[in-house]
Amino acid sequence: MAKIQAYRIPREAWYTVFIFFLFMVLHNSDKFLIAPLLTAIKDEFTLTYTQLGAIQTGAAIVAVLFMPVWGYLFDRYARPPLAALASAIWGGTTILSTFSTNFLELASTRALTGIDNESYSGIYSFIGDYFPPEKRSTALGVLNTSGALGALIGTLIGTIMGGALGWRSAFMITGVPGLLLAVLIITTLKDKPRGSTEPELLAVKDKLKDTFKKESLAEVLKRKSMVFLFTQGFFGVFPWQIITYWFFIYMTDVRGFDSDSQLLIMLVALLTMVVGNIVAGLMSDWAFKKTLKGRAVFAGVSVAIGLVFFDLTILTRGGVELFLIFGALTGFFIPMAGPAVSASLQDISLPEVRSTTHSIQVFVENVGSGFAPLITGYLADIMGLEWGMVVIITVTWSACALLLTAASLTLPKDIKWKRQVLAERAKELA
Repeated sequence: MAKIQAYRIPREAWYTVFIFFLFMVLHNSDKFLIAPLLTAIKDEFTLTYTQLGAIQTGAAIVAVLFMPVWGYLFDRYARPPLAALASAIWGGTTILSTFSTNFLELASTRALTGIDNESYSGIYSFIGDYFPPEKRSTALGVLNTSGALGALIGTLIGTIMGGALGWRSAFMITGVPGLLLAVLIITTLKDKPRGSTEPELLAVKDKLKDTFKKESLAEVLKRKSMVFLFTQGFFGVFPWQIITYWFFIYMTDVRGFDSDSQLLIMLVALLTMVVGNIVAGLMSDWAFKKTLKGRAVFAGVSVAIGLVFFDLTILTRGGVELFLIFGALTGFFIPMAGPAVSASLQDISLPEVRSTTHSIQVFVENVGSGFAPLITGYLADIMGLEWGMVVIITVTWSACALLLTAASLTLPKDIKWKRQVLAERAKELA
């Protein structure tokens, strides 16, 4: 542990975090933009809830198909050019969707935006090579605030600019930055050897040249903790897909909140998510220093608390004020598992397959959750949007909390296995 504490994080590490933070904030603003525009799209094309759900599900399916591709590429080749490519794809496909004139065209072009949606696996792996294990959750927590801030920006653009200029103009506003950021990434970021901040490899970091190996991936996938982390992800992302896609139209159609109240509620909730991510990163690293199972325990407890506050937000009757309070508490707790889970994956993944491992995690998450907007839309047409949301989210987040608890029992053994493998590798390179 002393070696980890002695590692000095270089200045370019935080610059790299900042660039990818900027990329993820603006990219997430594009992903979240469509939620406040659903009513306008629904009215223009005369769509049902099921059709609205299909638009988002299409993008999620395409994202699932490209996840393993991004994971392999980021483990095999230089990462800054790949991140720049993802940024350019985001900008180009979003701009393309502004030319849609009917439901089929919009569903198709929005599906194309899914191509780059899960390139984050390579970004997280890249950041792992700038920060040692005990600091990774903190760095990842900063990156994860991009989801809430991106949603905030997307919400503002969709609500204000979309209302004034139309939903097509709103898409254009979030598409152009993707092209600009592609240039910034390719010209200012430099790659690093994979595993260069692992404590066992510090003495030989200049000799590290490993890239993707099938044998390494096979060994990592044998770890019991991977099964629990993958499975909890399958259930854990379901609620996020539902909340981000359906929450605005829920507040309009079910609660009857006006646009100003909706905007205030989302602003407060998103700001508490930002704080929650930062606190989660710090708490996850603290828990990891106390015990090797600390991250998973912290994540499981956070999910359980977040679920309680979500159900209170939806099912407690009252005015905007009470909804706002419970929504803020929900926003604080529900993102907390993210930095802990991402860091836990890196804790047991060999450096040359970290991106692939994370892409598998996200693949599993989206295999199920990609259908969440469609399933919720179907249930909403049968039992109402409120209960459609509550039933699915309660079941899936409960399963997620239990699986994270199970992961806490196996992580210590798997972390020690990885450390032993890297220690032996260091001896061979010395």
